Amino acid sequence: MKRVFILVLDSFGIGYSQDAMKFNDVGSNTFGHIAEFCYLSKANKNRSGVLKIPNLLSLGLGNLYYKIHNIMPDGMNYIHYVISSYAFASEISTAKDTSSGHWEIAGVPVLFQWDYFKKKCNSFPDKLLKIIMKELKLSGYLGNCHASGTDILDNFGEMHIRTNNPIFYTSSDSVFQVACHEKFFGLNELYKLCLGIRKILDDLNFNITRVIARPFIGEKKFSFIRTGHRKDFSKPPHEKTVLQKLIDEKNGKVIALGKISDIFANVGITKNIHSVGLRNLINDTVIQIKQAVDNTIVFVNFVDFDSIWGHRRDVAGYAKGLEFFDKKLPNILHALNENDILIITADHGCDPTWSGTDHTREYTPILLYHQHTKNVFLGHRKTFSDIAQTIANYFDLSSMSYGVSML
Repeated sequence: MKRVFILVLDSFGIGYSQDAMKFNDVGSNTFGHIAEFCYLSKANKNRSGVLKIPNLLSLGLGNLYYKIHNIMPDGMNYIHYVISSYAFASEISTAKDTSSGHWEIAGVPVLFQWDYFKKKCNSFPDKLLKIIMKELKLSGYLGNCHASGTDILDNFGEMHIRTNNPIFYTSSDSVFQVACHEKFFGLNELYKLCLGIRKILDDLNFNITRVIARPFIGEKKFSFIRTGHRKDFSKPPHEKTVLQKLIDEKNGKVIALGKISDIFANVGITKNIHSVGLRNLINDTVIQIKQAVDNTIVFVNFVDFDSIWGHRRDVAGYAKGLEFFDKKLPNILHALNENDILIITADHGCDPTWSGTDHTREYTPILLYHQHTKNVFLGHRKTFSDIAQTIANYFDLSSMSYGVSML
């Protein structure tokens, strides 16, 4: 029986990559700076002074960091007998966004340029907004700017409730985000609105990766909270991913957890498990591992590392999240069968100590756990697509256009 489990620690970079200067990210290091923060915070009663991730270290994470930086992360020791192979990968996609990272992991790097809404104020073209207003029968809108997900609610949440006008905003990524109140605007109405905007963008040839529905609750400024009912309306991958190949060539199953299905526009997915929050995602991952049949990929995105801790520059929260994941990691390992492959990786960086709120261009770790392979350092992988090529080789699928197998 052959099964693969891909766990994406969303934004868990391991040091700035060779092309980081193009993104103003030279010096970023998500893992290293979190470890440094913990070590320097040893006077804090809430911390021991060391980032406690023994299970990830046993898989080779610390040794991998040493191979890249010639120094161990603060407070950690080199482990001579690890239980998995490990590597680090460069991204060849032109951007450092979620869709590009995940598609490249699945064997389809984004070598073209996405479109972006670049202005800080009046971010969206007037022509586009007029068409959205007319075709979707809106009386008005709020926002129309670059903003963080929390600031936009504080600035426009109360006015949204009074007017029922949706809040439009964007970021440094190729996204059109729509925030609406679950109670006063309605969740289904928000989804319908976003689907309509997706269609308009496509009809007008705007090459925007995602229209993101951002529902929230609360009634007063500083009390608004985004809910777990976020939904991404994405462009589909431009080529066949390893996920689709497994379905087409082996009649296989691809189980998506978290926002994976949205990222791939539900293309190459046979079952979507809606799960929100780190604890729930870990528990549901274990359940799906136990239930998975032959020729199955289970693909999980742990979004909290990015959306809650990375973008909000919450170093302590990111550290606690890593420690919680590490504590639960044995439950995942113990659920695996003898022939299974477990891959733990990331889609980009989001250094919580870095300036701004954007992703960071970093190398990503690849921890490859398979009981029938020798546990070695697999070197520098020139593209995230080495993961897809490895999976294609394991399942005896036709080769991907990009990547080199690690097995």
